[in-house]
Amino acid sequence: MSHGKQLLRLFLAVYAVHCFSNLYFLFGPFYEGRGATPQAAGWFLSIFYVATTLCRPLGSFALERLGVRKTLVGAAILCAAGSAGIALFLNSPPLLLAFRALTGIGFSAFVVGAMAFQSLVIPPEVRGASFALVTTGSMAPLATIVPLSDWLIQTGHPYLYLWSAPLLGTLCIVLGYLVEAPDRAPAPKPVWGSYRDLMRLPGFPVLAFSALFLALCDATTICVASLARERGVLVSSFMVANAVAAVLVRTVGFRFMDRFPRTLLAAPAFGTMAAALLGMSFSSTNGAFLVWGLLFGLGIGVGFPTYLSLIGDLAPERLHPKGTAAVLLSIDVGWTLTPLLFGYLSPGLGVSGTFRFFAVAGGAAALLAHRFLWLPLYRRNRKAACLLPED
Repeated sequence: MSHGKQLLRLFLAVYAVHCFSNLYFLFGPFYEGRGATPQAAGWFLSIFYVATTLCRPLGSFALERLGVRKTLVGAAILCAAGSAGIALFLNSPPLLLAFRALTGIGFSAFVVGAMAFQSLVIPPEVRGASFALVTTGSMAPLATIVPLSDWLIQTGHPYLYLWSAPLLGTLCIVLGYLVEAPDRAPAPKPVWGSYRDLMRLPGFPVLAFSALFLALCDATTICVASLARERGVLVSSFMVANAVAAVLVRTVGFRFMDRFPRTLLAAPAFGTMAAALLGMSFSSTNGAFLVWGLLFGLGIGVGFPTYLSLIGDLAPERLHPKGTAAVLLSIDVGWTLTPLLFGYLSPGLGVSGTFRFFAVAGGAAALLAHRFLWLPLYRRNRKAACLLPED
């Protein structure tokens, strides 16, 4: 199979599984509308990311022993089965949480398999374009499945909304089966570094800390539907603008992230997102939500690729796998904490007040991290580069 066809199938698989995940961005207010408390809605959203975090090693284990295709198909079956259980047992909170956790396990393993597939079949000379396309596939659902889900809920079709997830899970099964990974001879076992070595690297704890706040801001997207309902606007006005801005940054403006020092982009990325959250919390028109969505998309559009690139900037190759795992773990923790904090803070602060809490916390962290952590690291690296002997 040509690399073009393999890349297309990878894009479709990643797009489909993120459609499956993002469909539940609107579940919080939908669930509360059926009588659930904000805390119950927060636990429903959060347990997915708890399962995703805990099961990353499971995805690697399955991949090593079953191969890419079986991992993708098996993971997609878990997604389809878990989402069907959610639709069938909506009035049973314990079962609802159990099936939601099952979808988190499936999603985690599917993403691990998809990323491994990319590493297997895409040659190095086009790998940059491949990552750009895949990242686009993870953002595009915000401009497609989220508005469609919003329309289904607003027009009184709750069952179509709930059963869209099992349909998407089934589509992931088909796409996972269509994946064809080449057979390769086993390579010699590499010698990898330790997590202790990783955390001793100058700047890497700073990267993990910043990744946490990037995720805390980014994960508010799963709570935007509640804010939109309180402010009386359409949630799709934010979601679509967010996706469009992020996709444009990652496709049209990706060279900027190679020409500007990434250590100086890390904190402003989530600081920009925090500013957008603050603006949204005071807005009551679709146009304003659209503008703030564009700003938010600019932040995450720059932020996520920058953080992945900083792993290679700060760590030697022998520490790349553990460095990637550490950054993704920080991001997972942020996505786990945000809906829980939202569920417990919003009854007292209100939805808008809770968004302001996240905005102030993210903005303060961005200012402090940039001034006292990233800027000194940039100056130290620049000084070290100037001291290197010329060839």
